[in-house]
This record gives sequence, C-alpha cells and structure tokens, in this order.
Amino acid sequence: MRNPTARGAGRRGLVRAALSCIAVGAVVVAGAGCSTSKLGAPASEFSPGDCVRMSGTPEQPEATKVDCGSAESSYKVAATVEDREQCPSDVDTYYSLRSSVSDAATTLCLDIDWVVGGCMIIDPVSGRDPARVDCDDASAPNRERVVEILEDTADAGECAGGLGYPYPERNFTVCVEDVR
Repeated sequence: MRNPTARGAGRRGLVRAALSCIAVGAVVVAGAGCSTSKLGAPASEFSPGDCVRMSGTPEQPEATKVDCGSAESSYKVAATVEDREQCPSDVDTYYSLRSSVSDAATTLCLDIDWVVGGCMIIDPVSGRDPARVDCDDASAPNRERVVEILEDTADAGECAGGLGYPYPERNFTVCVEDVR
C-alpha cells in the first residue's frame, strides 16, 4: 500500500484544524422546549445518515436537517453520542446541544456531506464551513470535486490523482480533484 502524498495528508490536516476551530463554537446551551425554534430540529432528532446545514455564528450555531446532497447540505451525521469525546476521532466536526434543565446532552458527530461527482468549497484558511457548489462556477474558490470514495483504505495515495481525505478510524478515503 502506498503512503499518502504530502499534499493529500496536509490538506486533510488543514481542513480538520479549521473545522475543529468551528466545532469549538458549536457547543450550545439550550433550555428544554426552546431548542426547536433556534435549531430547526433538536440535536436529539438527528440520526446517523441525516444531513445538516449549519448556520448562525460560532457563538450561536444553528443546525437544520436538510436533504443529503442538496445545495443546503454541508455535513452528514456520522454518529450521535452523549459527549464529543465519544465521536470517532476522524470526524470533520461536531455539534453539541446540552439542556440547561436536565443537563442531558446530545452530540452530532459530523462528516462533510461528500457526493461523488459533486463539488465542495473546502477553505481551511478562512475557517468557514464547507459548502456545496456547482463544479462549473469559476467564481467559487477552492472547489474540489469528489472523484470516488474508497472503502477499506485510509490512504490518499490510493486515489488515482493522489489527492484525498483519509478517515483512518473508519477506514475510508474520499478522493478529490481540484477544479480550476
């Protein structure tokens, strides 16, 4: 098996660092009964495989359930857990909701909603959430097209172009190409 290219491994690290900064602001305290008005859906109503649009500010993020692969979808729920430390170590970010009444917590472990053939703006420098974009939109910076998703390998070097985002704990790699 080939080792990941420096480019593939480095880009994943930059994206993870930027998304981790976003995630730090994603811990929300909400009272019971008022969470649906700000969140669109309480964190407890999300299940693995559901897709999410994140909006709001880092201090007051909002999560809304949306159709996977849609223009609004940025993330896919990889797991729901009580505490972010229980998320797989290779998720892209997380979103936590803690009730101020019962101290109950739900955390959404989130991956980018990768769609083969689709493009995402991945901009680790700005710290913005990933965003789905038309692959032909030349005005959109940092476009990456998903070429394939490889199961049973966490090695960007296995991607035809050598560029990808490995998820080592869950053992898959998203192969991408830059779109200029």
